Amino acid sequence: MSSPSQDVKTATEKEPLITARHVEKFLRQHADFLVQNPQIIDSLEIPGKTEGRGLADLQQYLIEKLRNKLDLVTRERDLVITRSHHNKLTQDRTHRAVKALISAKNFEHLIDVISTELPIIMGMDAIAIGVEQPGEADVAAPVEGISCLLPGMVDGLIGGGQPAILRDHIEGDVCLYGTMAPLIQSDALIRLNISSTTPPAMLAFGSQRDDQFEPGQGTELIRFIGSVIENTIRTWLKLPE
Repeated sequence: MSSPSQDVKTATEKEPLITARHVEKFLRQHADFLVQNPQIIDSLEIPGKTEGRGLADLQQYLIEKLRNKLDLVTRERDLVITRSHHNKLTQDRTHRAVKALISAKNFEHLIDVISTELPIIMGMDAIAIGVEQPGEADVAAPVEGISCLLPGMVDGLIGGGQPAILRDHIEGDVCLYGTMAPLIQSDALIRLNISSTTPPAMLAFGSQRDDQFEPGQGTELIRFIGSVIENTIRTWLKLPE
């Protein structure tokens, strides 16, 4: 049976002794080791700035590293603040839009609110309602502010079964935006399920900014406005669900 001193000696013989020369040789052979493992620098004692040729200024490296971290944190903070302000503005606009919609005095007034007041409230350049006409022939809109669409156009633009679509870098549809069409460069199209007795319809939010609406953005608030419009139209026209 071996003694404790012999065990220590054996363990020492098995584990090679790493000297400063070994470390220096390793670092010279792996010049990017500290770049690939920056967390190690945090536990090192860093010398002051050295002007000697070939010597790394680790202190300056750490300063740059901290500066980059600070820049990243600052950008993330500014992004959170910007998004918070944007969300607050959008919610305020949505509340004002709903209040205007439910304050309409009749159906004609409701459509006028949608086409004239809502764009100002929501910060849009155009807001329109499009309803598919029953046949191929041109049919006059029943109320000013409602656009007549060709059969199948709602599914064609939004997609079959889809509740909404956001489009960027587009040319505005004349049938939706009329004379404003050449100015519209992005829009949000919301399917309107007004009644089982009415043809397919949509609500269109148009903007002159080509990036106002982009695929991937949330549509909850504008879909909520769409549902309010569905209910108010159904109420004024005394339609079944």
